[in-house]
Parts: sequence; C-alpha cells; structure tokens
Amino acid sequence: MIKGITVNGKHSYYNFGLRLLKRTIGTAPKDDHTERVPYSNVTHDFSRIYGDPSYGERTLTYTFEFMDFRLEWAEESIFTILEWLHFPGRVILYDDMLPNHHFEVREPTVSHTENHGVYTITVAFKANPAIKPNPNLMYTADTVVLPDINGDGLITATDVSMILAAYAHISAGEDTGLTPEQLKACDANMDGKITAADAALVQAFYVAITAEEYEGTKEGWADFLNDTFNRGKGVI
Repeated sequence: MIKGITVNGKHSYYNFGLRLLKRTIGTAPKDDHTERVPYSNVTHDFSRIYGDPSYGERTLTYTFEFMDFRLEWAEESIFTILEWLHFPGRVILYDDMLPNHHFEVREPTVSHTENHGVYTITVAFKANPAIKPNPNLMYTADTVVLPDINGDGLITATDVSMILAAYAHISAGEDTGLTPEQLKACDANMDGKITAADAALVQAFYVAITAEEYEGTKEGWADFLNDTFNRGKGVI
C-alpha cells in the first residue's frame, strides 16, 4: 500500500495520484497562562487553575508530488485537488502512518510549484490538539487486564495452562484457587466467563509476542485485541 492521507473520504494517492514526499506532524502548543507578579521576579503559572492545561491547534504539513507534461491536464488535476481540500468546518483526516488514530482538521492552506512537469503540492492543516483513537478501537491500555495470570511479568504458555485449569475447575464446580484479580485476568475476552476461548486467545497472543508482532504489555494486549476482534487478524 502506498502511504498517504484520507480526507473527505478520498485518498491522496488512490484518488488523485499524489505521492507523499514528506509529512510533518507538529505538537500542540500549550497555551500560556502565566502572569508575572508586579515589581518582582516571580511568575505564576495558572494553566491548571480550572483543571488540565489547554492547548492550541497542531499543524500537519504534507508535501506531495505528481508528474504531468500536459499543461492542461496538470491544471485540471490541480483544480481537482483544490476542490477536494476545500470544505467548511472540520473533517476527519486519516494518516496511513498512524492507522489507529485520526485528526480533526479544518480547511488547509495549499501551495504548489512546478519544475519541468513535476508538480509539488504542499498542504498545511490546522488540527485539534488531540490525536483521537479510531472508533473501531474498543480496547486501550486503560481498559484491559493483561492476562499475566501467574504475575511473573510475562505472557507464556504457563498463563494459558492456568486459564485452562481454572476453566476445568469451574466446569466441575470446584474452587479454582485463584485470587479475584487472577480470575479477572483469566477472562481474556472479557465476556464475563472463563472458557477455553480465553485460553485460545492468550495462546495466540503468546505466539504473536514470540514472533515479535506485539509487545507483552498492556498496550500490546490492547492492540492485539483490537486487531483480533475488529480487523480479523486473530483467531476468533
């Protein structure tokens, strides 16, 4: 896949043939709420007086190019691109290099140059400060429990075996011998019960960690769950 951006439901390359040369994703500048005490060298920061500090818009700059030696056709392409990037209010921008998040942007400034049939287009968006997770990301590091059942800091086959043992005890009406925290970690798919499906899910995660596809952390576990349940890459 050739990387680019999607705005207004259209992709920079697949709809307009623009090859991305460079991207710059700026930080959101913190608003300055400092006041200097008169006749002193003391300056107070009031940025948290009403809670969290506030931030201004971040700047997203993308540089594209396309080639066309036919002047009229190139002119038509430029006008089509300008029309694509002309919109009221704010829209969602998806950047292929950040597949799990999106930006909310307003209409950009656009400039272009030409050099022997090669057209370079620079697009600068103003975006809301927050980089938001995509709606299909059901799980985050804050909402999942790492299935590290034995608490050794690793996800291994031992954790899988402990989930299967807990499932067998529960099925037989026996005490699992696990703490409430361990039982919560055993419910890997978070459906309210411990079954063989939980063990299979953790087994798949263990294999993926071994293949260095994910990190054995809460962040890695959240990414794995999102991929498994929402993008069909997992075992379920």
